[in-house]
Amino acid sequence: MKTWITYIAALLMGLATAMLFGTFSQTAEILSSVSTYLINLGVFIAIPILFVTFASGTASLMKDKRGRKVALSSVLWAVVTTALLSGLAVLMFMIKPVSFPVTSSAGSAPGTLISHSSYMLGSAANALYPVNAFWSVVSATRFIVPAVIIAWILGIAMKPSADIIRPAYTVMNSFSEVMYRISRTYAVFGFVIVYISSAAFFATLYEEKTVIAAPGYAILTALAVLAAVLLLIPFLYAIFTGFKKNPYKMIYRSLAPALLSFMSSNTIASMPVAEGVARQNLGVQKRIASTSVPLLTIIGKGGSAMVSAIALLSLFQATTGELPSATVSAAAAAVAALISFISSSSAGTEALVITAVTLQVLGINLYGAENALIAFSPLICGAGAAVDTIITSLGSSIAACAIETDIEVPYKDTV
Repeated sequence: MKTWITYIAALLMGLATAMLFGTFSQTAEILSSVSTYLINLGVFIAIPILFVTFASGTASLMKDKRGRKVALSSVLWAVVTTALLSGLAVLMFMIKPVSFPVTSSAGSAPGTLISHSSYMLGSAANALYPVNAFWSVVSATRFIVPAVIIAWILGIAMKPSADIIRPAYTVMNSFSEVMYRISRTYAVFGFVIVYISSAAFFATLYEEKTVIAAPGYAILTALAVLAAVLLLIPFLYAIFTGFKKNPYKMIYRSLAPALLSFMSSNTIASMPVAEGVARQNLGVQKRIASTSVPLLTIIGKGGSAMVSAIALLSLFQATTGELPSATVSAAAAAVAALISFISSSSAGTEALVITAVTLQVLGINLYGAENALIAFSPLICGAGAAVDTIITSLGSSIAACAIETDIEVPYKDTV
């Protein structure tokens, strides 16, 4: 059965499980513990896949002098989608302004979210300090940039420009096929993570009950995500590909990694599935999927920027009692877009980090009200991660179109 079908079924089963057992006091805690373990297992699998496939893909692109075009098209796609999705957030909020449901968690510890953001950014900066290359790879759990940099350097050095290097290039290329076999297996059984994570997701929201009591903010976020996925991103994809490919076909074929990101809030855990889906479902060459997917996983954070901008504006209205001015809205969107490019330092909480850092940059004091975001973190971070993954998947297809190596994959051959 196709992954997009099994993953949707797993999500619905998770909802049913939460509805059946959500009234028990320990349900959310148990499900969250199991979900965290499975997500960490996904990251455990993702890191070696990332390192081997990125190095192999870089060497292959360098061999044919295609690396620069793939990188430029991926970066341009990330920048354009992030900028426009941040603008979409402001537009959606102006159309339907909703005050954030600030609960009792607001004001209890004003530095909680700010401190977390500062710690994650500081840890990321320390991870970039060159000490031990092997340690940088094996310790890449929430911040994959060091592993990508090392794999990129290895890939450049492995360019088969001399006969003595060709055996190493061939071995690494074959080893990357092994990694893709693991990715395919992971994608097939990834519905288990979606099931457990979705059950934990719905059980946590039910236990917190803020979404049920004040659904306006959740509805606004859902509408923004739908507008992004069904309108803006497909339109941009059509422009980037010269209206030669059907964006909606690409989106539904990318539903598996998007749903995994939504339920886990972690784009690193879904990255192996995204790479496999890009190759098997979207017709992207292995070397392009191996490089563009990790690159866009790092910088393609338009979805997180969008939900962060909405959260910030909604919090501002709830705290001040007035609608944010056009200047504040534009500044919030612009800064959120800029901060999103470094938010991958906090995989799983990108949207929270973007919001907290944006508040600091703009000098907006909400007196601890931003801590109310923690209760909504499964929804906020999950929605942002899902849109980010759609951006990543379609971005890999755009990179393939840029060097004219994309192919059409029959539905029967998709995973």
